[in-house]
Amino acid sequence: MYGLILSATYYVAAEERIVGGRAVEGNERPPFMAIFNFHPGSSVKCSSSIITSHFIISAAHCIVSKSHIMDGSCLSKYKQAKFKTECEEQENGDMKMIFPEQEEESPEVYINIDYMQEEVKDAEKKFLVDYIISHRDGYKGGKYGDYGGYDVIIVKTRKSMPDELKACLPGPDYSYTSPMIGGYGRYRRVPCEVNDLGPSVYQYCKVDKECTKDQKEFKKAQCDVRFDYKDKDTRGCIKNEETPSASDPECLSFRKEMKYTDKTMTRNKVNEIVIIDEDDEIISKCYRNDAGKYGWCGTTQHIVDGKFDDGKDLSVAANSGWGFCDDTCEDKDESHITGRARVKEVEIVSQDYCDKKLNKLRIGKPDFQVFPKVYCVAYNETYQTEFYRKESNGVYKLLPNSDELHQNVMKRENPWYIRATGSCKGDSGGPLYEKSGDDYVLLGSTSRGIGSLANCGGIDNPTHYVRMQDMMDWIKSYTKDEDLCIKE
Repeated sequence: MYGLILSATYYVAAEERIVGGRAVEGNERPPFMAIFNFHPGSSVKCSSSIITSHFIISAAHCIVSKSHIMDGSCLSKYKQAKFKTECEEQENGDMKMIFPEQEEESPEVYINIDYMQEEVKDAEKKFLVDYIISHRDGYKGGKYGDYGGYDVIIVKTRKSMPDELKACLPGPDYSYTSPMIGGYGRYRRVPCEVNDLGPSVYQYCKVDKECTKDQKEFKKAQCDVRFDYKDKDTRGCIKNEETPSASDPECLSFRKEMKYTDKTMTRNKVNEIVIIDEDDEIISKCYRNDAGKYGWCGTTQHIVDGKFDDGKDLSVAANSGWGFCDDTCEDKDESHITGRARVKEVEIVSQDYCDKKLNKLRIGKPDFQVFPKVYCVAYNETYQTEFYRKESNGVYKLLPNSDELHQNVMKRENPWYIRATGSCKGDSGGPLYEKSGDDYVLLGSTSRGIGSLANCGGIDNPTHYVRMQDMMDWIKSYTKDEDLCIKE
């Protein structure tokens, strides 16, 4: 895997994502995983992790913009907060936001929740927040901006939670082996995602432009796939017609000459065949002909946000502008799209790669004032490509796969890529963790996706998780050592 992944590697099926991820309940649900709603309500705003009988960890962006905390107004200028708040700046520069007892609903934590919609009225599972500690070097929002910062908060509940629910925290020498993520956030997104079998790899299908952010279908993440193909308005993924690759003359010639079928591609674990000439110029690229179980769709280069960009988008061609649909394109589940506990096995990308990606945000600009201390969590995949040279006599010669072919011919940065885990709205503040013996160890707290695609998925869109090992001194300054479980 080209040295990028430091954790165990798992095969992950299409349906295994926090967006649509594996629902867990009872003993399967990590006991320390909780819901944190800065704005009270029956739907999930953010996830969190219990670390003592009174404290949870969540994300700074789950509360309110730092400007409303550090400007001395103590949320008085933030009209969305109806509850009373008192602020105390700490000696170290942190801000303590206190929520006194009041009639107005105030920030809350829910514990022992399998499915929020069925348990929100259970008074024993609701814990009002006493105060929140916002880090002096806290994250200010966006793609970190000029500041950077730590997207993490400490939240104290008024009454104690069962001590046996808490997760352990990693000691300075702790080394993870089998990380997972969890949360209560969205498990469907508006654009369904294509897989890695076609020319568009982990991109999004085009969506019906009439499905805008004000429509109930958009809010329920059930917008239909819709794209133009052969001058026709096509709705849904195409299942009853071969893929565009099947009409490529060069691919037809290659398949006939080499006796190469879809079954051959599957048997050889090949998703893409690249045919080049003697000058290393691409003649064509070939993919499977059969539409497969879920069909194929035209893909978009735009972010799907319910507004829709009328600018020029990709057109479907033989070897570009389309991909193979996955099962999310047929997900018509009518249940609420947040609120159910979900978990998923993941991989942690090498820290060097993660930090380099962060530094790329600052090219031509000053360094971050506070460099984010985060893990990049994603899946590391290899392009399943075979390269053939078509010689002057028409013979196709298989070439040894190499970094140079991917970089010089395909114009790819690497022969590998990373794809998102599917962490989505509502998963913020939730855990990156693992099971160690009988204990759960909290490795990180969900911050944000960093790629250009957004929408909780896609290629080159790792999720950042604040590293708990780097937050230990800060956490200990507000908790008692004897209340914490530290895993060495």
